[in-house]
Amino acid sequence: MNEQEELMDTILNVDLEIVETVRTLQQENWNTEELKNQVTDLLKIHDELVDKMRSPHGDDPSCDCGHDHE
Repeated sequence: MNEQEELMDTILNVDLEIVETVRTLQQENWNTEELKNQVTDLLKIHDELVDKMRSPHGDDPSCDCGHDHE
């Protein structure tokens, strides 16, 4: 599995965890601060993974196309 596939797999797993946590929050009538914080943390991880996947050079937001991808 190449790095792109590994990132996609990790993103999918994080997304599934986000959905499960949100479902639990709904069942708890949105009253669980710990789960709210967990969703926030998972969304941050998701966004970082997507940014990394989109960047052809890892953490470098620029590529050879001449555009700034920040």
